[in-house]
Amino acid sequence: MAKVLLIMPRLPQKMGAPYIGQQYVASSLLKDGHEVRCVDLAAARFTGSKEDAVTMAESWSPDMIGMTLFTQNAADGYGLAKRVRPATRLLVAGGPHATVCPDEVLGFGFDVAVLGEGELAVVELARWLDDGSKEAPPKVAGCYGQGIQGTPASPIENLDELPFPFESYPCFDAKAYSPTSTVVTGGLVTSRGCPARCTFCANYVTGRWHRWRSAANVVAEMVNLREKYHTTHFPIWDDAFTASRSRVAELCDAILAEPALGGVTWTCITPANMVKFNDLAFMRKAGCVAINFGIESGDENILKAIKKGQRPDQVKQSVKAAKAEGMTTIVNFMCGFPEEGVKELDNTIDLMRALADNTDVFNHRGVLVPFPGTVIYDQNHAKFGFTGWWLDSKYVPDEPNLFELDPLEAQEYLEHDPTLDLDFFHYSDKVREKIAECVLYKARHNQRSTGMIQA
Repeated sequence: MAKVLLIMPRLPQKMGAPYIGQQYVASSLLKDGHEVRCVDLAAARFTGSKEDAVTMAESWSPDMIGMTLFTQNAADGYGLAKRVRPATRLLVAGGPHATVCPDEVLGFGFDVAVLGEGELAVVELARWLDDGSKEAPPKVAGCYGQGIQGTPASPIENLDELPFPFESYPCFDAKAYSPTSTVVTGGLVTSRGCPARCTFCANYVTGRWHRWRSAANVVAEMVNLREKYHTTHFPIWDDAFTASRSRVAELCDAILAEPALGGVTWTCITPANMVKFNDLAFMRKAGCVAINFGIESGDENILKAIKKGQRPDQVKQSVKAAKAEGMTTIVNFMCGFPEEGVKELDNTIDLMRALADNTDVFNHRGVLVPFPGTVIYDQNHAKFGFTGWWLDSKYVPDEPNLFELDPLEAQEYLEHDPTLDLDFFHYSDKVREKIAECVLYKARHNQRSTGMIQA
């Protein structure tokens, strides 16, 4: 049995539940018989510091330490890696940033970078450690490191073989997420991968191949959560929940057919052009109470430039249809694409206004961040001088913990997006003003929608 410590370095915006990808890794290790502990420095109510992770590593001496790296916590993770490196045999980085920047990860002291989905690779590394071998780690599919010429492993085809994330709940400190919780819940992932090709998205962990769990497997997880933890609401975090119409119908049928799930509710995320209007009533009947729509822009030319694959008229129809079925509608817009000018941003604001009556909540802020591995980053970082921006602390400013602010204070804070101040694309004054107007419009709409200010 190998001892494995999983760490989530701090993030600018706190998390209300453990990252579900890390839950899957922890559950896979537990299923294989290993001992797992988790320290989440990004948890909403975590009151300690990185010293807690260092102390845990030094006192426990795990065989392997694994860190989940997003671009915006990579630098923090690198500093932490230096501190904990002497306490373990193998230091492993996984997550989106490790997938797209493996050489950088190794350069900052990690032994191995896990490329793509990590469940199978991390288990194989733990088995190698458990064998007590002093030789270099084996060539594990999905791993890249010293003496390992790995490539991304093939996406996991049979997702039903993975253990349920809730098996890892005891590894996390529930009080770090809610002062009244005795159990940590983080929603569901019923499918992986997104078939879209958006230029702002670096979806390399789960990939572009859309795969889904069987309806029976998803329902079994929901039943377990309800029976063991009294869960009645299930956020579904799939990137493209409605990408397969037959799969959606099968899952809704299975939920409705299971007596133990009577009265449960759930939410989902999907690009607006992937919503099938005829399916919305069936989804609502099966418990769907909210849909989070990815829309991004109100300008047809920008939508083409970012390869979003939808038109403003599709967006209007999708949001209106969901609202008519009694669902809460969450609508996502982004601003600040390098191709955008005042005219394009005016078209986006016009679409926001057209959608306002049928939109309960717009996404907060939304100024474009050029993440590595995206087409937008690759085409613009040298031109605009933001190569490797995540290694410069000015690009990852500290933010207040919104979970601890008064609700109105939190909403007022969201009237401005600090990403705009970073000025990745050297916006003109007029474009900057228009982007700020978009952010403010969304924030004020949300304040009116929630009754914080008068209409």
